[in-house]
Amino acid sequence: MKFGFKLLIQLSLIGVIIGIAYLSLSPSPKLTASNDKLGHFIAYGTLMFHLGLLTANNRKSLLISAVFAFVYGGLMEFGQYFVPGRSVSGLDLLANTGGVLIGYLFTLVLAKPIRKLLKVR
Repeated sequence: MKFGFKLLIQLSLIGVIIGIAYLSLSPSPKLTASNDKLGHFIAYGTLMFHLGLLTANNRKSLLISAVFAFVYGGLMEFGQYFVPGRSVSGLDLLANTGGVLIGYLFTLVLAKPIRKLLKVR
């Protein structure tokens, strides 16, 4: 993988992880959407796709990335128990999981064409 592409994905992955943590653990959501579950779905799909672009060369690593994204979603939900005005939601965790699964599928379909387009191994 070319250094520039990998660095860009790594930096944006850090931004996604920090953004999810901030939005998940803030006492009151700064950004509200009409459908909270859609936000969860998109956030965790984005997280998984970023992880997938870094690990798509190896199926085992890709699966470990999916497990990481799922566990991270669970930890963010659990962390909301300790934040005033927030609560743990099984439906949010379900939306997180759906996003991880779609991100995983997008990675399987799009990682090789993206790497080929950018001439990245």
